[in-house]
Amino acid sequence: MNTVAAFRLYFKLVSASLRAQMQYKVDFLVSLSFQAALQAVDFALLAAIMLRFPEIAGWNIYEVGLLYGTASIALSLYRTIAPELHDFDRYIVQGTFDSLLIRPWPTLMVLLSRNLDLRRLGGALQGALIFGISARRLAAECAIGSMEIWIMAALALVGTLIPFSLALITASCAFWFGRSADLQTFTMFAPITASQYPLTIYPGWLRTLLLSILPVGFINYIPIRFLLGKGGSWWSLAASPVAAAAAFLVAYSFWSLGHRHYHSAGS
Repeated sequence: MNTVAAFRLYFKLVSASLRAQMQYKVDFLVSLSFQAALQAVDFALLAAIMLRFPEIAGWNIYEVGLLYGTASIALSLYRTIAPELHDFDRYIVQGTFDSLLIRPWPTLMVLLSRNLDLRRLGGALQGALIFGISARRLAAECAIGSMEIWIMAALALVGTLIPFSLALITASCAFWFGRSADLQTFTMFAPITASQYPLTIYPGWLRTLLLSILPVGFINYIPIRFLLGKGGSWWSLAASPVAAAAAFLVAYSFWSLGHRHYHSAGS
């Protein structure tokens, strides 16, 4: 199957999933609002810390708001487009992954097309709201311009590949261990939470980890630090998409390796 045909099929399957979900519009709107409210509570806790300490490692609440907003957008968009990766364990434990193998299409594409969790867009919208409020305040203080704001927003979208890649690697572990959901706390959720703060507050070994094996710092910290004039160079802007692409290539290679070693649930 060529690339164009694969994408055409993917969008057809996704459209069918969306039509099914839109049959329950009230449920969708309630879930969307609930997800946004949960994210708002997270930021309220962060804001409470920032109100007690006006600056953290030289970053004020609005600058941290940029970090929080971009990280929330990236994580929520990943949860929207790839909920089946998040719950991949059940495909291995229940043996339903076998049903994907008989399809004449790439298994990862079929897996991702089975469901879109549109409720998670509530988290992305809430992250975008925090990002917008913070960016507007910083722009009023002449700390950043409109060009910088658009660059940050674009990099947040590109950065979605990073939590997606971390989730793909984690899900792939189920090919060997049967279960991998518990690993998500360490490989994705904890690192994403850490990236909502300036990485300079962490010890050197942890900063290295968050910029290498778990490269969440490239979603927001590296480019935003440069755009705010807090260090780095123009390389900082190119580093984010390069890191995202590299993370995806590594993750897909690991998925392919696990796929080749899969022996079915009954063997």
